[in-house]
Amino acid sequence: MRDIVYGPVKSRRLGQSLGINLTPLELKVCNFSCGYCRVGVPSKGDSVPEDFELYGWTLENVKRMITEGLEYHSREQTLIDYITIAGNGEPTLYPWFREIVDHLLDENRKKLQGKPTAIFTNATRLSQETSKTLYKIDRRFCKLDAGNEATFKRINMPLGVTYDGCIDNLLAFDDFELSMAIMDGDISNYDSFFNPDFLVRLNKMRFRRIFIYDIDIPKTISPRFNKKTDKLKLEKLADFLTKQTGREVIILWDPTTRECNIPLYPQQVN
Repeated sequence: MRDIVYGPVKSRRLGQSLGINLTPLELKVCNFSCGYCRVGVPSKGDSVPEDFELYGWTLENVKRMITEGLEYHSREQTLIDYITIAGNGEPTLYPWFREIVDHLLDENRKKLQGKPTAIFTNATRLSQETSKTLYKIDRRFCKLDAGNEATFKRINMPLGVTYDGCIDNLLAFDDFELSMAIMDGDISNYDSFFNPDFLVRLNKMRFRRIFIYDIDIPKTISPRFNKKTDKLKLEKLADFLTKQTGREVIILWDPTTRECNIPLYPQQVN
């Protein structure tokens, strides 16, 4: 339970980011099994309340830990730029996601004078209710690592979700930021982003900007995913996407290495 509130850690997008992790360290709940993920292979691909209760991550316990964590940082006058929901799995799979977001925002207003908030999600659970909850959060970062179904299956190795379903979710969503991890080693997604069909759908999405970054993180599942993309190729892709969409594309250079108190990924990179 000690790892629900962690950090702050230095984020390339958000500055000093106080993390909120909604998944037990012993139970990675995610419907993606991305080859580059430092957390490891998911033990669960769906949301079952009993699994969370088994490890004590009930709604009341998580609420209590969030309250205590924010109280601590308020007393310590910790430098915090953002409070960010991101951690050991897909946060929207937490069974009481709506309730915990409402609690976090309420406690944030009381304890930290309403610090800006953010969330990192794979955009697979954008139901009407979940989307309504996400819109309460200031910044929404949605993963999109592939320009077609075949690449999606190789890179993200989904559990019970489809590429078209993810794209449809993003097309129905509004006011978000895209995050694209770029791989160009033995397993590559680089060329898929030049796919004309993908670009048609991308241009219909109502996102603010795109962040692209290469994968150069030690201790990933497979070294086949852990090869840096050539700098010129990243710049070429950023320039291409900027021209195609008319929107800002930001390259996140040089992975940020930092310590945080989540043992499974002590050098998290957002």
